[in-house]
Amino acid sequence: MYYWNDFINDINKTIQPKQTVFDAGAGDGHWRKNLPKDIKYISMDLGVGDVNVDYSHLDIKGDLRQIPLEDNSIDVIICIQVLEHLPEPWLVLKEFQRILKKGGFIYASCPQGEPQHQIPYDFFRYTKYGLKSIFETNGLAINFIIPQKGNLNKISNDITHTANHLSKLDFNSKLFGIYLKIFTKTHHLLFKYFDSKKGLDTNTIGHFIKANKI
Repeated sequence: MYYWNDFINDINKTIQPKQTVFDAGAGDGHWRKNLPKDIKYISMDLGVGDVNVDYSHLDIKGDLRQIPLEDNSIDVIICIQVLEHLPEPWLVLKEFQRILKKGGFIYASCPQGEPQHQIPYDFFRYTKYGLKSIFETNGLAINFIIPQKGNLNKISNDITHTANHLSKLDFNSKLFGIYLKIFTKTHHLLFKYFDSKKGLDTNTIGHFIKANKI
């Protein structure tokens, strides 16, 4: 089973001192704190989708289909929970391939089974087969595609989202929402145990991807 801390650790093992890291779809740049200090960090986002995000600290504000960076200039790209918000993700991956140095890496994550969010800027959900196809078609070799937890944690995630919605409705709905939250919290370890079983990862929350430029 692979979790966010494993993904972050893998990113940090790959990035070398003084390398240039491009944060594609950076939001407010909060991922910077998870990366090594001794790098050149470049953030870019379109700056739409979430009214609660402060986009003022971005290095570049614009469309990832047209990245204003030179060919072969980036060592590592991170693209965290962004691919679903791209109306033409294949064009963005083509740009990633262009700006990456030969052998450079992309770390990405995206949902397969998350609720709609940042509406109306939410366009796609991805299976591992769709991800493999779209990356490899654009000259990016897959190192791994790993599920974000398994089937039971996906169910738990759905229940949590439902509970949060119910908590905003009438009194009885709030009580049921509280019950659902207690249920998911008390069964967390049980879900984690069974999700480690082989084959219980096809109905996942999403995927972690690592790829490199061929």
